[in-house]
Amino acid sequence: MTPKLLIDTHVHLNNYHESERRPTAENVQILFSEMDALGVDHAVVITSYKVNQDRPSAEEVLDLLAGDPRATIVEGLRWRGEERTDLFTLEERIQDGIVKGIKLYPGYDLYPINDPSLEAVFRIAAKHDVPVMIHTGDTYSRTAKVRMAHPLLVDDVAVDHPDVKIVMCHLGNPWFQDAAEVLYKNDNVFADISGLTLGKFTYEFERYVAMRLKEMIIYMGDPGKQLMYGSDWPLVEMGPYLRFLEELEFAPEDLEHIAWQTAAALFKIDTAPLLARRAARETP
Repeated sequence: MTPKLLIDTHVHLNNYHESERRPTAENVQILFSEMDALGVDHAVVITSYKVNQDRPSAEEVLDLLAGDPRATIVEGLRWRGEERTDLFTLEERIQDGIVKGIKLYPGYDLYPINDPSLEAVFRIAAKHDVPVMIHTGDTYSRTAKVRMAHPLLVDDVAVDHPDVKIVMCHLGNPWFQDAAEVLYKNDNVFADISGLTLGKFTYEFERYVAMRLKEMIIYMGDPGKQLMYGSDWPLVEMGPYLRFLEELEFAPEDLEHIAWQTAAALFKIDTAPLLARRAARETP
């Protein structure tokens, strides 16, 4: 079954390999080309917790994507070191509607998910009703501290901030059962299924992860309520990840929620132009 729309809730415009270093504008073109080729209607583009030649700033990403109906921007938080995110500027961008969420990078940025210093960040999210995306589980960097990104710590934040909508990125991989418990217990917690491999799946690992996710979904009971599709492009290839979505064999109603409806509501995405564009593309 093909859903009416497909929103990828987790993509980046970073360069991850020196041999493939490209300007951000070129990465934007490649992203949209991939989306068009594979039938992805919209992408939630997440900026990094640091800015350098391989990781564009929120300002650069906003300049390149401003007003494009195919993209929603979530701003990554820089919380450690000398160049921390200016929360006043971040809140202005959220208030202006050009940033639709906040991304935390616990483990990578060397703070735990439940760090008390993040209180002001969650207050901003609650005030403006924008989701906070949180990296959970395994990390791409060897210097990150995985224990700081354990999904059980999300429960602390969900309980302390019941008015904040939280997205557990990557389902807490490999702690899927712990992530399932946090989702089952907290109605204000969601999760994306992104970043469960690098590049493309091997056959054996795809089957293994699909089995673990199906067990998790049985425990949750209602996957359409809280799960969202996401890939983690360009760390993960879009094509194999779409095939992985099919492998999970969601019921038709659940698939519509997971593919786009939950994300559209959470990030306040205007789906009218996306539906019109999809209809025009499918008209003979």
